[in-house]
Amino acid sequence: NDNIDIDININNNDDNDNDNDNDKNDNDNYNGVGSDKSKFTTTLQKQLQSAPRGSLAIHGLVPGMCKGQTKPIMLHRCEKVGEELTKRLRKRYPAARKGTNDVDVDAHVHVDVDLDGGLGLGAGTGVGEEKWLLQFMLQSNTIAVASLTKCQFVGPGKGAHWPNWEYPLGLVDVSIEEKMPSSAYRKLMEGLECMKIYPQVGSKVVDLGACPGGWTAVMRRLGSTVTAVDRSKLDPVLMDDDMVTFVKGDAFAFTPLGGGGASHNDDNVNDNDDDTWMISDIIAYPERCTELLHKWCGEKLANYMIVTMKFQGEEPDLDELDNAINVVASHGYDCRVKHFFNNKNEVTFMIWKRHTGTGVAENESGTNPLIGKPMYRRILPKS
Repeated sequence: NDNIDIDININNNDDNDNDNDNDKNDNDNYNGVGSDKSKFTTTLQKQLQSAPRGSLAIHGLVPGMCKGQTKPIMLHRCEKVGEELTKRLRKRYPAARKGTNDVDVDAHVHVDVDLDGGLGLGAGTGVGEEKWLLQFMLQSNTIAVASLTKCQFVGPGKGAHWPNWEYPLGLVDVSIEEKMPSSAYRKLMEGLECMKIYPQVGSKVVDLGACPGGWTAVMRRLGSTVTAVDRSKLDPVLMDDDMVTFVKGDAFAFTPLGGGGASHNDDNVNDNDDDTWMISDIIAYPERCTELLHKWCGEKLANYMIVTMKFQGEEPDLDELDNAINVVASHGYDCRVKHFFNNKNEVTFMIWKRHTGTGVAENESGTNPLIGKPMYRRILPKS
């Protein structure tokens, strides 16, 4: 990514800046934030000047955000710097001004993406709008680093861009107030939010290694019918759910009748249904995860998949990770691989079949409250 450097001089030496600042901080003077301090490359400057109105997002960051802190130090100061920066950018760049409805959302783009040093394949055709992201992080009260990036559409949802245009640091609050069978549900919800799609009501889902049922519970909240496969039973609430079919057995050996998320006992299989999912959070060696992906992608058993690959020891098995990515691609699927905020010693595969229809529901602007909400607010556009 091309970078810009912004020197920020703040005429305030209050080292105790936090979310509990008094109103006096609203009058802090921020000097030196402007075009004379922003060293754009000529190419980037011209590109941003011609970018559509409303295409620029500004994310103000502080180090504590990386840990998910609810009240990170310097957040208030960061927001004030962002407001001043926004005012100055709006004078020169239409992209920083309020958007219009004249953006060509029907323009198809084909993007070959190499994410995180090659840990994801996002080569697919989809619909995307031109997006720009300016990120700056305060390192201290007087120093910040910044980068300007033209976001890439990576799919599968229309709103799926990299870097994440919607949410600072890509962080989403996916906590659910009601009791859930396990806390692992958060990983699935982060995956759905990253993909910017989710199953429609009545879609077919297979949950492999489902016990105690955290991932199954998420899909039921979205209105899906779920076939849950495990050697152990699910939470009693899910076992009594008429829309959940429990199959006792080996998750690796399970094959849905007709594909597309149907159980062995399901006679109403629609082989042409686009909205078919497989999800899995099985505790297994990485090689077993690759075998699972080979089976489900090779036999085209589902169009969308979210699967965790768990590692042993302190270091991730990057060779096996690359192997799994190549296996997915060889069978005509695209994928992204990320280590989410709620992942531990594991990564999450988000997989979709190439040239799949539009049978899923879009979450383009993060408007579905069942999926999640931003952990931190962005500075521009106002959220």
